[in-house]
Amino acid sequence: MSTSEGKITMGRNIKRLIKKQGITAAQLAEILGVSTATVSDWSNGKTYPRIAKIEHMAEYFGVQKADLVEDPQTISASASDEPILMAAHWGIDISSLPDEDRRRVIDRAKAYVEGLIANYEDINA
Repeated sequence: MSTSEGKITMGRNIKRLIKKQGITAAQLAEILGVSTATVSDWSNGKTYPRIAKIEHMAEYFGVQKADLVEDPQTISASASDEPILMAAHWGIDISSLPDEDRRRVIDRAKAYVEGLIANYEDINA
């Protein structure tokens, strides 16, 4: 992935997480101790945040750092996730799964759909 693609991916992820959290870019800027223009530059793929800010955002949004820097559609599942993801894909009832596994299925499905929505909004903006 080129540097510009990485910035764009991170920007999409930041926008998606801001929207999911129900806050504004200005509110995120205040939380992180940066200017609104800085958050705007990150969200628009102009610049990368420093690692400390990535860590702070991941903690605030309750996600892994990878969820900020990687495209949710290309994050490969670990071998232990594969059966769970297959169950979700094929519409198998997951109610009998342990709570942790069921949450992982739901979280992965949400991340995938949010990524699709973000891409659609970017293309049709």
